[in-house]
Parts: sequence; structure tokens; C-alpha cells
Amino acid sequence: MAERDPIELLRGQLNQLDGLISLHPEHENFKRWYQETQAVLEKIFGSRSVHCQNFFALRFRELSLKGFSSPEIEKINIARYKRDLEIARGILHGAIKELNLDRTLFKKIQTTPKTVEVSLQGEYFISSGIQDPGMIKAIRSAFEGSGLKLIHGAESIQNRMEQIRQAKFGIYEVSSSSAETYLELGMALGMGKEVLLIYPKGTSLPQALQTLPQLDYTDLSDLTDKLKKKAK
Repeated sequence: MAERDPIELLRGQLNQLDGLISLHPEHENFKRWYQETQAVLEKIFGSRSVHCQNFFALRFRELSLKGFSSPEIEKINIARYKRDLEIARGILHGAIKELNLDRTLFKKIQTTPKTVEVSLQGEYFISSGIQDPGMIKAIRSAFEGSGLKLIHGAESIQNRMEQIRQAKFGIYEVSSSSAETYLELGMALGMGKEVLLIYPKGTSLPQALQTLPQLDYTDLSDLTDKLKKKAK
């Protein structure tokens, strides 16, 4: 398993919350997020920590009555689900704040780990502007064994928007100035998603993009190697 920065792990879980609001506790995406968040909090703080105990206490449903349902019960459960998601948001914000304080105020006696080993399941998005099979293979090779699954830009813009929302992060090839790529990138930034811009070495980026995370490469082998280092 790759070692990861705890703060970045928590931010990754936090960034997924908006995409969960319209779901329900039995949805596979929610279940995966819940299990990953639980694993991350336990790895960083330990199962007896306040953050873990507060998260474990969340039920995400008010009533669970198998074989019986009604509009009233559904409304109650939806309200509880959304409320607990907001509480989870607060727990994650609090955990991130504690880690930041730990790193700045208590450098000599740091009480939380600088990195943790954790394997997260999920998906990463590559923009529809990436069509070259060789490049797709190079990107896929970089994330082999990470537990992450590649998803490519769908045909309709609505489906692409949903893919971006569900993905943990996105990779955007920006040397071609594809309008589709920039549209997808704009959607990802609007959702607060983690993005990575890739382009051949020597490419001149527009000023508006220069502050975003980026990676240049000389060839596809170099791209794979650099993406592997990013994934660690």
C-alpha cells in the first residue's frame, strides 16, 4: 500500500461529500465512502479517538424498517441522512484542523503520523481529450495496484459531469486546447475536485492554469513514471 499524506486523504474524503447528498445509505458509492472514511480516521487517529467515535456514532438513517415503507418514513430518513452528512463534514474539518495544528505548533512532539499506509477504492477520471490508446495505457499503468479504477469521458455531458463528481480526482491533458477538456476541467474545479494537468515538456500554459497542479513529460514512459511518483 502507498504511503499518503493524512491531510490530503481527509480532504479527498471531504471533497466527495457534495456528490453523496442525493444518494442514500444503501448506495454503493456511499458505502464505499463510509468504509474509506472510517479506515482513514482509524489509521490516523486510532479507533478510540474523538474523531473516530463521533464518526462511528453517525447512523445516516432514522428508521430502518424492512418490508415496510411510507413517504413519511422516507422523508425522515432523507433528513437524517443529510444531517449526518453535514456532521461528517464537520468531523473531517475538525480532523484536518487538528493535523494542521499538530504540524505547526507541536513540531517537536508531533502526535499524529506524517504519512499513513492505506489503500482506497474508487475511480479517477481522465478527460475526453485524451484519446490516444498509448497515453491511456500509460496512465492506467501508473495506477495499477492502487485500488483505483480508470473512467474515461462519457459521450454525453451529463454523464461526464456525474463521472467527474464520483471520481476522486481527474487528469486533464491541456496541450491540445480542446474545448471539451476545458469544459470538464471547469466542472471539476467548480465541484472542488482534485485535478492534475498533464502536457508535453515545453508546452506553454495559459496564465490562468499555471497555479493548478501540473506535470510535464517527455514521452509516455516518463509520464507513467511521474504519475507513479504522484500516486505515492
